[in-house]
Amino acid sequence: MNIMKLTQAELASTTGSQMLKWLEKKSTTKSEYKRLYEDFKTIIIMQQAGFYEQADARLLQWKHLPMPVEYYTYRLAIASKAGGRRLAKKRFKALPEAIQKHDKLKQWRQAVNQNQWWMAATGVVAAGLLFVGIQAWSPTSENAAPKEETDQKIAQQLAALQTEVEQLKKENEKLNTDQKRKTEAEVKQEESPVKEKKTTKTSGLKPEAALKEAVAAVQAKDYQKANDLLSADVLKNKETAGMARFYKLIAAGKLKKTTQADYIAYREDFPKSGYMSDVLWMQAVYEQKYKKGDYRATLQELAQQPDNEWSYAAKAILSGKSTLGD
Repeated sequence: MNIMKLTQAELASTTGSQMLKWLEKKSTTKSEYKRLYEDFKTIIIMQQAGFYEQADARLLQWKHLPMPVEYYTYRLAIASKAGGRRLAKKRFKALPEAIQKHDKLKQWRQAVNQNQWWMAATGVVAAGLLFVGIQAWSPTSENAAPKEETDQKIAQQLAALQTEVEQLKKENEKLNTDQKRKTEAEVKQEESPVKEKKTTKTSGLKPEAALKEAVAAVQAKDYQKANDLLSADVLKNKETAGMARFYKLIAAGKLKKTTQADYIAYREDFPKSGYMSDVLWMQAVYEQKYKKGDYRATLQELAQQPDNEWSYAAKAILSGKSTLGD
């Protein structure tokens, strides 16, 4: 299959949402997955917004933890979007041999290796593609076990993780079927306007449940629903406030309902937030677009943040190598 068609098919599938559910479930039993779960929600938003280079760079920062094979196919699709076949091949070659030979990576194995003569002829031109130089991620450590033993261990981990993912898929399908039946029953029993029905459905939710639905709505690009779900109760609740305020900025920003003060208030209220760089970037975009405040000053503050895709972008803009509209 053509690599672009394969990439589109991968991103159009439910792999991203399935991975998110898997990470959420894993984070309840293993704390090291909690950060990955929170980070992956941001990565999906980046993907949906077209920030593939930033999503690829963010994935490179992940810790070396066992992941199901769906992660690797999603990872390669992001790399393909970020830098074409060349970058996808680089990411593929960085994977352990056991993962490269997995049945579910067969199409990727073929896609990254086809038309070798054409790739060699155009290699000089392709080398001009811009990409932040972060060392490629590899599950193997410096003090690695012998190759055969390592590959066998990885294969066993993939098999176990694949079983978990398949079970999660079945649970998800059952939930979707139950929800569909419930919705059909509600339609038959009620004939109220669609807007009224939607309001009833989202009212009375606990803050945690409302936040979870709002995050899903943002990922589905239903920003109005997300904005409605993130009510004052959710935004002020001690357990949900930080994350809820962040997603409120995303949803309200897409609906053009934010002000410069909203971004500043978030930063003042949550100075240690893991989303600080994201918020600074959104503030700079808002200031530049609406000519409010000094967006370059905001970018300078962002450039001082720990290295990440947003601080790299800020430095590139301030040095004249890029523009905020890129």
